[in-house]
Amino acid sequence: MNNSAANKLRQVPSECLVVGIDPHKKKHAAVAITQDYTIRCKFKFDNDREGFIMALGRCREEMIKAGCKGIMFAVETGGHYWRNFAYFLDENDVPFRFINQFSLKRRREGKDLNRRKNDYRDCEVAAQLLCTGEFTESKLKYGVYAELHAGYNAYRRLVKERTRITNLVKGLLDGLFPEFVRVFKDPCCLTALTVLSIYSNPRAILSISEEEFINAIRANHLGLLKKKKLSALYLIAEKSSGIEEGAKAVSLELSFLVEKLRLIKRQIRSLQETLTELVDQKQRRVNFYFPSGALIISR
Repeated sequence: MNNSAANKLRQVPSECLVVGIDPHKKKHAAVAITQDYTIRCKFKFDNDREGFIMALGRCREEMIKAGCKGIMFAVETGGHYWRNFAYFLDENDVPFRFINQFSLKRRREGKDLNRRKNDYRDCEVAAQLLCTGEFTESKLKYGVYAELHAGYNAYRRLVKERTRITNLVKGLLDGLFPEFVRVFKDPCCLTALTVLSIYSNPRAILSISEEEFINAIRANHLGLLKKKKLSALYLIAEKSSGIEEGAKAVSLELSFLVEKLRLIKRQIRSLQETLTELVDQKQRRVNFYFPSGALIISR
């Protein structure tokens, strides 16, 4: 019968020095303990390659002093500062496991009624969690998988930023030109963005003729121009209930947001192309390992 807890415990060798790591931006904290929870040493090291080499050397010295047969690191994965050290350990074939920050917090709060919290205490709890098999079995990503992971994270952040700016544009229009969305249901389509970058204020639109307004938009627009909607926008601007006070500053902010939105859209398209190429590259590798006509037996 498969027992995940037993499988995890078997991954931690006996008579092994366990080192808990609490990563930070400038200096990481480390606590080395034996599997009977005896603390052997505490120290901090710089978050750079020289600091990593120093920490590994010190842990090996402590391993010899304690009479242990190996070293295993327990790395807390709160934030992103653990990544550089984890890749360093992987490059040097040093075994390590990840400790979930929420599991660490619950264990620390449950064991310490006085709620003491410091870097060394987190390291100690991380090492104890490793000894009891309460760690995460995760593998570092390499090659095309690392590129896909990083690219998708960047894509997700850009989409989130695009949504934020779109909502901000809609919010500003509610005060400056609330009738705008009656004509352009999507105020961030190409024609609407061109209008917002030049004439987002209904008073500015009415200061020129309808023909001049359409020609001005055409001169600054790339793509298909929705002339009927521009005419409808010009007519509805006469009945606008937009706030006149502060309209100039709001119009200027809208033009800035349009520039940001256009840039983000270009970046999203570029990332989509990159991600598509990476997926195709991954698919080609799969086809190489499993060519058409090959017999694949699933277990």
